[in-house]
Amino acid sequence: MTVDAHFHIWRRDDLPWLSGPMQPRIFGPYEPNRRDYLIKEYLLDIAGQGVEAAVCIQANWPAGRAEEEVAWVSSEAERTGWPQAIVGSGDLTREGARDAVASLARNRRLRGIRQQLNWHENPLYRFAARPDLCLDPVLQRNVASLGERGLVFELQVFTPQMEGAAALADAAPLTTLVLQHAGMPEGLSEEGMDR
Repeated sequence: MTVDAHFHIWRRDDLPWLSGPMQPRIFGPYEPNRRDYLIKEYLLDIAGQGVEAAVCIQANWPAGRAEEEVAWVSSEAERTGWPQAIVGSGDLTREGARDAVASLARNRRLRGIRQQLNWHENPLYRFAARPDLCLDPVLQRNVASLGERGLVFELQVFTPQMEGAAALADAAPLTTLVLQHAGMPEGLSEEGMDR
């Protein structure tokens, strides 16, 4: 079975980072994405490619709206049959994160949580508050608790953070960690891709 393990759908108005002022992004210019990208278009894009199932990954809705995003994606799945699985968002650095995850996990399509831990010296490319977040004991406990629920943790870090990511994996042996974007390139330049 061919599974698209990482795709996004979005409504532009739900994403301030997409609908707000343009900013330099590590993934380059994103003007073409400043519009709705819905499941209907995704299905057209994968037509004829042999994809039989797909996992929709959270698309950075504003903090506090993780349940709303999962509910919307799930409603699309009810309507169209796609996606078959969802990875939601959550701030696993908070002590109360387990309750938030439990609430998200009531959705039968939820398969995991993604928290972008990538830290970069350029603040515009930074998703985490500090470079060593993988070593945070609260984060480690919360990531470990995902495995107890049968959920995966979608890990997004830059190359200099890989040692910390390994420590996070050691601290959460029952949780499957999915390394996103092949370790997250640090830019579109040759040097950025090489890192």
